Parts: sequence; C-alpha cells; structure tokens
Amino acid sequence: MATIQTRKGKSGNTYRVEFMRNGSRISKSFKLKKEAQKFAALVLVDDDLANYLTNHTLTTLKFSDAVRKFLDQDNGQDPSKHQRLHYWVSIFGNLTVGKVTRQQVKAELKRLSNDKAPATLNRYKAALGSLYRYLSNEFEIDYNPVKGIQQYAENNARTRFLTDEEIQNLLIKVKQSQWHQLYLLVLMALTTGARRTEMLSLKWDQINFKTKTAHLEETKNGEQRILTLTKDVISELLKHRRAIGYVFAHPEDPNKYFRNFDLYWRAALKDAKITDFRFHDLRHTCASMLAMNGASLLEIAQVLGHKSITMTQRYSHLCVEHKANLTDRVFGGIINA
Repeated sequence: MATIQTRKGKSGNTYRVEFMRNGSRISKSFKLKKEAQKFAALVLVDDDLANYLTNHTLTTLKFSDAVRKFLDQDNGQDPSKHQRLHYWVSIFGNLTVGKVTRQQVKAELKRLSNDKAPATLNRYKAALGSLYRYLSNEFEIDYNPVKGIQQYAENNARTRFLTDEEIQNLLIKVKQSQWHQLYLLVLMALTTGARRTEMLSLKWDQINFKTKTAHLEETKNGEQRILTLTKDVISELLKHRRAIGYVFAHPEDPNKYFRNFDLYWRAALKDAKITDFRFHDLRHTCASMLAMNGASLLEIAQVLGHKSITMTQRYSHLCVEHKANLTDRVFGGIINA
C-alpha cells in the first residue's frame, strides 16, 4: 500500500509517496497533492510501473545491452529473429528495458503494418517477447511489454507453387548460376521440403550417403528430423563432397554457411521469367507435388516436419482434386461396363 506524507519546506509543501515492492522501499516526491494522489493510485493498479520502479535490472539495463546478452547465448536457427531484434534496438536501443512500454510497442507495430504483412508483424512481436522471457529467466524480472498485445490475424491463403514448366525452367537457370551450389540447394528444397536455414546450416557429417538421408539436429519446431534424399540430390552432393564443414559454406569463409545468397536466387528467377515467388515457396511446391501425386495430409506433414496437421490443411484441396481425378479415371465408365 502506498502512503502520502506532507513535507514542509522553505519553498512550500511537497508530497512524498512511499510504497514497498519486492522487499524494496520506493519514494517519489511531488509539488502538488493531486499529482501525489494520482501516482499513488497508479502504483496500486499498474504492476508494470511498480515492477519498473523497484527492479534494478529494469531501471539500469539498456535495451541494446539486453539484446546483445540474449543473442550471445541464443543458438537457435532463425537468423530472421536476430534481424528483428536489431530492428527493435534501432527503436529502443538507448532506453532501459523497463522503459519500453506496451503502448510504444503497439505504436511501432502499427507503423510497421503500413508495409508488412500480419504474419511478419507477429514475428516482430514474438522476437521482442522472446527477449523479455530470457530476461525474466535470467534476472528474475516480471515484465514483458508484449504481454496483452493480440496476435494479428494471419491470412495463409497464399500458397504459391511452381508449375511443371516453371520447375524445369528454374532448374535450368539455377544450374547456370554463378554460385555453383544454387542448383543443389534448389533441388534439395524441391525434393525434401526443408526450410531454408535447415538446409543452409547442414554439415557434411549430418549426411549419410549409404541411407540417403540428412539428419537435422534441430529444426524450427525444436525437434530432430530426418530428410530423405533422392538419388539426384545424392549425385549432386557427391560433386561437392567435403570431409567436414558446411555443405553450403560461404564462398569467402568456410567456417560460416552461405546465408545471403539471394542475389543469385533473384537472378535465376528473373532469367526463368518466374514472378511472385519466394524461396520459401519451394517448400509449398514440394508439398503440392506430394499432394497431387497421392500423398495423404499426414504423409505431407511428416515430410515437411509439421507438428500439427493443421499446418498442412492448406494442401487439402490438392489431395481432394487428386482423389477426384483418380476415382473419375477408375469408375468414370462403370455404367457402360
């Protein structure tokens, strides 16, 4: 409970508000009694404010330093999360972590919504939330400015995938790319449905040429997964085979994987005259090809590594179309039999 004390001085009365929180005594003085009363009432109903005033980490740790600490220990395989956190540093970098408010985050997300999709906004929010969850575990703070901000409704209706003709055109052009491994990467993406970073971070010791598999030690879902490799992928891998290191090593630094190959990717798309297509859509193309060739939703989910069949529902219409063509071909002439 907050108390208000009247203090008399040479220049007039001041009003000091005192309250206890987490074993700490906090006081703040005001010139006007109404301001002191307002602050006392606010402290009682606003836990975020009270926590900020009484927690040393919240009042001293700079946001930019917090992000650096978090990224130093983060060994996840999502480089986009790092990019998004650096964006938040550009907004809140000089503030202490307790000074970042829910209202500020909502305002910035609203500004971002002018040119970013709802799904992307949710990723920006999630990156910020992961930072504060880390701070909560590391420094015992009970504060997260993302808490209470609703998810943006995502529209997953867009499922762009390549036609047979587009696939052939693309494979021809990536084979001609100045980056000699782009063909292997695209071929692997089309035939395994693996995510971009899952493939780029592969090391040679994760590939078993005898069983024609690649072992993903950690995926986006936090689980291990086995990729089955076609004979064409194996044949292409053998052309680049090394004893150790990354399969898709950076051309100038073999100790890193080639994260930013987009210049070569965009050039291949342009040469193949393919528009409105992202690298991630190769994953959709893999799933669509499986669906149109008779794979069940469960089988597609297993290939893509979906934890829930719900994620695979977007391909259900393709499965239905395949079944319709199948039954029509088999039973279409039954009345003339």
